[in-house]
Amino acid sequence: MYTKLQICISKAQKFTLYTLTGIALQCLLLNVLFARNGTAQNIYDVKLRLEVKDKTLKDVFTIIEEKTDFTFTYSSKRVDLTKKITLDGHHTNLGQILEAIATQARVAIQQMDNLLLVKSNLTTATVKKPAAAGAVRGRVIDDQFKSVLPGATIFQKGTNNGTTSDVNGEFFLRVPSGEVELEISYIGFRKYTEVVTVPENGVADVELKMISDATQLQDIVITGVLQGQQKALNQQKTADNIKNVVSADQIGRFPDPNVAEALQRVPAVNIERDQGEGRYVLVRGLAPQFTNISINGEQIPSPEASVRYVALDAVPADQLSSIEVSKAITPDMDGDAIGGSVNLITRTAQTENISINASGLVGYNNINGKTNLQGSLELSQRFLNNKLGIMLNSSYYETERGSDNWERDDNALELRDYELTRTRLGLSSTIDYKFNDKNEVYFRSLYNRFTDREERRRYIFNPNVDDSPFEDNEIERLTKDRLEKQIVTSFNLGAKHTLSKINLDYEVSYSEAIQDTPFDIEIGSIGEVDQMSIDFDTNPKFPSFVVDDLPHTSSQNIYLNNSVYEFDEATMGNTYAKDVNKTAKFNIGIPYKAGNSDGLFKFGGKVRLKEKRYDITENVFSYTGSDDLTLDQYEGGKVDDNFLDGKYTLRANADPERFIRYFNANPGNFELSVEDKLATEAAESYTAKEDVYAGYMMTKLQVNKLMVLGGFRFEHTSVDYKSYTVVNESEIIPEEGSTDYSFFLPQLHVRYNVNDNTNLRMAVTRSYARPNFSDIIPAQEININEGEGTIGNAQLKPVGATNVDILAEKYFGSVGILSGGVFYKRLTDFIFNRRFESSQYPGSDGQVIDITQARNGEAASLLGFEVAYQQNLTFLPGILKGLSIYANYTLTSSNAEIQSRSNSNDNEEIRLPGQAKHVGNLSLGYDLGRFNFRVSANFNGEYISEIGGNASEDLYVKDRIQMDATTTITISPKLRFFAEFLNITNQPFEVYQGQENHYIQREFYSWWTRAGLKLDL
Repeated sequence: MYTKLQICISKAQKFTLYTLTGIALQCLLLNVLFARNGTAQNIYDVKLRLEVKDKTLKDVFTIIEEKTDFTFTYSSKRVDLTKKITLDGHHTNLGQILEAIATQARVAIQQMDNLLLVKSNLTTATVKKPAAAGAVRGRVIDDQFKSVLPGATIFQKGTNNGTTSDVNGEFFLRVPSGEVELEISYIGFRKYTEVVTVPENGVADVELKMISDATQLQDIVITGVLQGQQKALNQQKTADNIKNVVSADQIGRFPDPNVAEALQRVPAVNIERDQGEGRYVLVRGLAPQFTNISINGEQIPSPEASVRYVALDAVPADQLSSIEVSKAITPDMDGDAIGGSVNLITRTAQTENISINASGLVGYNNINGKTNLQGSLELSQRFLNNKLGIMLNSSYYETERGSDNWERDDNALELRDYELTRTRLGLSSTIDYKFNDKNEVYFRSLYNRFTDREERRRYIFNPNVDDSPFEDNEIERLTKDRLEKQIVTSFNLGAKHTLSKINLDYEVSYSEAIQDTPFDIEIGSIGEVDQMSIDFDTNPKFPSFVVDDLPHTSSQNIYLNNSVYEFDEATMGNTYAKDVNKTAKFNIGIPYKAGNSDGLFKFGGKVRLKEKRYDITENVFSYTGSDDLTLDQYEGGKVDDNFLDGKYTLRANADPERFIRYFNANPGNFELSVEDKLATEAAESYTAKEDVYAGYMMTKLQVNKLMVLGGFRFEHTSVDYKSYTVVNESEIIPEEGSTDYSFFLPQLHVRYNVNDNTNLRMAVTRSYARPNFSDIIPAQEININEGEGTIGNAQLKPVGATNVDILAEKYFGSVGILSGGVFYKRLTDFIFNRRFESSQYPGSDGQVIDITQARNGEAASLLGFEVAYQQNLTFLPGILKGLSIYANYTLTSSNAEIQSRSNSNDNEEIRLPGQAKHVGNLSLGYDLGRFNFRVSANFNGEYISEIGGNASEDLYVKDRIQMDATTTITISPKLRFFAEFLNITNQPFEVYQGQENHYIQREFYSWWTRAGLKLDL
């Protein structure tokens, strides 16, 4: 009891400290804001009467300062403060009074916000009125292609007053009324100036047309690829925080069908693959759960039951206008992003001319000799004098893939053959309406549907290595037929208002993610043999085995005879997971002046209500018929005499459709295991609610070449869940639990512009990562057939992190960048997956299986260095000027402490799971006239995927290099032909345990290709 009381007191003290700190920072920021507010009252609007006789100028200044909020500033050596001033009291405002003072004292007085600047003026006495407020609103476009230019810098010439264009090329800049000269710069374009006449208290609308300064080289055609590089680099250059930007045109340079594949090209990003395709994103050596995934700035729920992070293979790359990878977050961003924050930005309508973008392609997958196809169509246009914009986007992708795989589990060898059909359907729309220059609303919708029909055939060879009289030499044959559908839907309704003194935006959103497995069937058969041995040592890459004294290469080997396999059991079921987010947020920005510097004070809040549930149905049937039921009676499907390039032979396995027909015709020959059904369904299902409340305050100040952004964010999370505990297979006990936690997250960003093309950046931030629902809920997922399972951990804590980033960037006028920097992360309570053997689990019959459970470590640190270089080498002579290079490399090391696996009283040091030491990309391209060719290599270094019971049982994903190539022929400015070749060298996915030659998985996908047309109207 005393301990619990101490914990409560400690939490209360921390919360009080954070609250007081927040209030102090708030007061400090507000004092700065209102002490130097850029909207100080005009001196002619300040009502004041003043009657003095023969008072010195200094005394009059003192009287005015006491009666108003203004302060005089002057040089006592240049201004005669002893001058006598007389005022008769007939003036009605401060401006008139100052005019009278200026005339008598022969001085000039100028208002600068709340300052009154006094200068000696021996010729003419004046009082300078402040210019009336005004603003410029407009759009920056490419004069040649008429496309918008995001990330352009727009400055009021000769001042620090400036802004940048957003993803739609639009900007809003507050300026004095009258004639204002704007200066616009953009990488790859000539610097441009334009004089704009701004009405008093009004807004001037402009369209700024930039002209490319790309040298018109012989045999080189400027295409959308170059435009894409320009857009991405300009957004990256002008960003307040450290981020990488990938534009839609830039995505097209590489053969990447989904978002995960596109992100692997970004510095310090690697990916986890499934069946050869990128699925999960790892940023800066941290596992996927440390990276936040958003669409248009709002988190999307995960369709998968066991995790909260999103599989990005479900999102087609051609639905997006750009991808932002923020490696250091700001206070107005969600705080649960230790690795980084990935923001997927959908497209919007840009012009009043109808825009049509379409593509169509077909391809070939070598491993199964089948085709793939992809198509997309986008329509967009603005109406009603540019006020209404409508964008509709659709894409569809279908591929028939496969893989050949062998795996090892202790002394058992498993051969796996996969065939799968995957589809991706993407639909999105954006409707926006601009009432006037200062008010607009928008509605965005997104629908992604990913389906995966998988057929998996397995041989499992289980030798009796100890010659135990209680064990047999067994060969298991299993066939799985499963359809999985993932659907992500989101709706966002919001508005933006640019008022005279503040900027306001707000949004409500609803998003849901569903994973529906309507059927999942696995049919198992077992055969017993007299003798079996497996040799993993002679050729670790391809083990050999002997059955009944015949090598596996013999066509007479009994393992190829389907009549020796008797039916064991059939598992039939379905699952359904649903994750819903309901979100409301607002942001308020208030511009201010600090002397001659421009600043922005910003604050806001967010509420996100999440509901997640997972339901499972599982029926396990055994055979009770009187006649023998052997595999040859229900076999069917593929016979593979060339499995793994002829290393092994696979006979026809169970045919699910044929077996189901037999099952339906003979229901009395099968018995349902009711106890197993109830135990499994209860142990794995759960419901959970998570409420997140967040608020932030921040300020941004531009002082000449220095930009400073600082502030804090506070997030509170409350989780409630319901699940079941299963005891001795029969007793099912309902469980309810809850947890809550809060994080105070200060953030500081500094950017120094050495010159127009060079930035130095630094960031110190706090962030955190939430545990997965399945990790904190004591639900359990057990698969005895596969000898593995997962168990939740209700005591799991979120991970906290302090992050330090330093980066230097040099941008090239020929469209390129050289950047390099270091980053450091200090993690507390980091989460890792512990793998251990156990016979204690629901449904256990004493069989030992591998259990995986999430655990908290003690502390961890991560130190890394990244460098990136990309440039079009147009400065080279002759035909070499068509060369271009895209390269990046990241070196990362980590150190983490966990409880020792050999001595519970000690700690043990390990690498952070998911952290690869080396990650890099190298891509060489060549442009010659209308022809473009590019070959790319992506390298992912090895990393720990799971922590075992001891170091020798740790699982490592081996390093992998994938080679891809793409070629494009520009038939006309609006029509292009392209061809893509992926995984040219057939690089496998490999996992080893403990030592590098102790493989436990090698999976091959072969190569695949696509070719088609892209049309832009």
